[in-house]
Amino acid sequence: MPVRLVQEASQSRSGKHVERKLALVLGRDGKLREAGGQVRGLKPLYAKGEAKEILVDLKEGELGVQVRLVRGLKGRVKGFIALYDREGREVYRASLRRRKLRPGRGSTEYHSLVEQVVESLGIAKHLRKYKLP
Repeated sequence: MPVRLVQEASQSRSGKHVERKLALVLGRDGKLREAGGQVRGLKPLYAKGEAKEILVDLKEGELGVQVRLVRGLKGRVKGFIALYDREGREVYRASLRRRKLRPGRGSTEYHSLVEQVVESLGIAKHLRKYKLP
């Protein structure tokens, strides 16, 4: 069963709010790559920009990664990083608020993988701390 991931880059008409969603695949070797598969167009959250849904067929041992970041007023960023198994179930979600990465729902054994995603995307330099389980 393919995993549904969304890739989006949109902003409000005023430019004060910006939404970014990244669709990635975490391989068995621990490397991140851009998700590829069947693509379908979606309506973006904000007025300017574009969004698309990607149906990804994951191999054994791979995880789908959905990263969502929203910049609101005063430049504050919030969002989440979610990991999906090959059946499309969310196995772990970590939230990002007030420059802190906190464990959310799911099995905490995946938190180290989320930290690996944060490091490879370069988000770590913008965080004050990680809340480890």
